[in-house]
Amino acid sequence: MRKKFEKRIVRSGKALFLATSLTLLFTMPVFAAGSGASIVTNGFNQIYTIIAALVSSIGTLLLLWGLFEWAQSLNTQDGGAQSMAFKRIASGLVATLGPQLVPIINSSIGKA
Repeated sequence: MRKKFEKRIVRSGKALFLATSLTLLFTMPVFAAGSGASIVTNGFNQIYTIIAALVSSIGTLLLLWGLFEWAQSLNTQDGGAQSMAFKRIASGLVATLGPQLVPIINSSIGKA
C-alpha cells in the first residue's frame, strides 16, 4: 500500500515538473505598451467603475438596513439585535466607502 502511494507521489511530481518545464520553455514575450494599451486600460476602467458603483449601492442598502434595524432594536431593548445592527452598519460603511478608497490607495502607492 505504501509503495503504491510513493509511486503515485513520484508520478505526480514528474508530471508537475514536466508541466512547469513546458510552461517555462514555451513563453512568448508580449509588448503591450503600444497604441492598443489605452483601449485595454479604458475597458478595465469602465468595468471597475461599474463594479464600484454596484458595490457602493449594495453598501448603501446594507447601511440603511442596519440603521433601521438598530432603531427598531432600540425600541425593544434587544442586545443581540443591536449587535447585529452595528455589524450591518459597519459592513455597509466598508462596502460604501471601499470603492472610493481604492483610487486613493493606488495613487499613494504609485507615488512611492
